[in-house]
Amino acid sequence: MPEALSVTTLETGQTFGQWSEFELQFGLDTYSAASLNGPFDHERKEVRAAFQPMAFPKVEIKVGEELVLTGKVKEVAPSVDPGQSSIGVSVYSLAHELTEICAPPDMLPLEYNGLDLKQIAQTLAGRATGIAVEFDGPPGARFSRARCEPEGTLHDFLVELGQQRGYVLTDTPAGDLLFRGTPTIGAPVARLEGQPATRVTAQFQPASWFSSVTGRASTRSGKAGSSYTEHNPLFRSIYPRTTTISLDDTESADVPKATKAAVGRMLAQVISYTVDDVPTWRDGQGNLWRTNTTVTLLAPEAMVYRETELLIRSVTLRQTPDGETASLQLILPGAFGGSLPSELPWDP
Repeated sequence: MPEALSVTTLETGQTFGQWSEFELQFGLDTYSAASLNGPFDHERKEVRAAFQPMAFPKVEIKVGEELVLTGKVKEVAPSVDPGQSSIGVSVYSLAHELTEICAPPDMLPLEYNGLDLKQIAQTLAGRATGIAVEFDGPPGARFSRARCEPEGTLHDFLVELGQQRGYVLTDTPAGDLLFRGTPTIGAPVARLEGQPATRVTAQFQPASWFSSVTGRASTRSGKAGSSYTEHNPLFRSIYPRTTTISLDDTESADVPKATKAAVGRMLAQVISYTVDDVPTWRDGQGNLWRTNTTVTLLAPEAMVYRETELLIRSVTLRQTPDGETASLQLILPGAFGGSLPSELPWDP
C-alpha cells in the first residue's frame, strides 16, 4: 500500500492530502526539503490561502502519523493544461532559512568573545529566525573571538564554527537546527546488494584526495599560529599529495581536532555511492530510511568487492503514479567523526 503523505498549514490547521507526486529529501549535513505536485482547485478559498506565492506559510509534513518535516512553502508553481489545473509546491525546513539570510542590522556588529558553539548558535539562530538549537554532544571549547561578516549568511558562519568543533549542521523533523556529531556505527539497519536488485553508482573525486592535511591557526597579535598535520591512513599512492587549510577563530589547542575533522570531510567528499531504485521507503527495521544510520552494501560492479558498512548521508523518497522508490547516498564511516575505516571497499 502506498505511503500516505499530508501537508498541514500551521496558521490555519488545514490539511491537504491529495498529492499525485511528491519527493522528500533528508541529509546528514543538509536541510530537509519536499517537492509536491497535485490538483489545484482555485475556487477553494483554503487552497488559495495556503499556497499564496511568496507568503512563506509554515507547514508540517507527515508520512502517515509520523512528522518528517516542518518548514516553509517557498516555490509555488501553478500549471494549466486543457484537461486540468495542477500546482507544484516546494517546502524547505525552517532551519534552511539560515542559508538565505544575513544578520539583521540591529544585531551588528556580530562578534562573539568567550562563548561556546551552542551559546553562539542559540543567540544567532534564535534572534534571527526564532528556531531552537539542538546538539547531540557537548559544544566543545569556547571561541576567544568569532566574527560573522555582515554580508555572510548565518549558515556559512555556523558551518565554519561547527567544523572546528567536529559538527555538521542539519535539522530535526520539528525544523530546529541540529548540530550533529559522531554518527553511530556498527548497527546496520539493512543489507543491500547491487545490480540487478538496485542500481548503484560510484562517485570518486580524486582531485580532492590528499595524503595529509595540515591545519594552521590564524596569526594573532604578532604571534605565529600553531599548525598540525594529520595523515590520511587510506591514501594508497606512493606519490604524496599534501594540502593546507586555514583555521580561523581556532585556538592552538583545538587545531588537531579541527584538522582531523577536515580529513573526515575529505573522505565524505571524494568517495560516495548512490543506491537508486530501492523499492521501499522503509529499512529492515520497518522505519523510514533515515540519515545517520548505516547499511551494508555488496556491489562488485561498483567496486564494492566485499560487504561494507556505509553511512547514509542523504535520503530521497519518491512517490509517482508508477509506485514508490528510495535513493540513498552512502559514504564511508568516519567521514563525519569517529574512527576512519581500515580498508577501502576496493582494497584487495
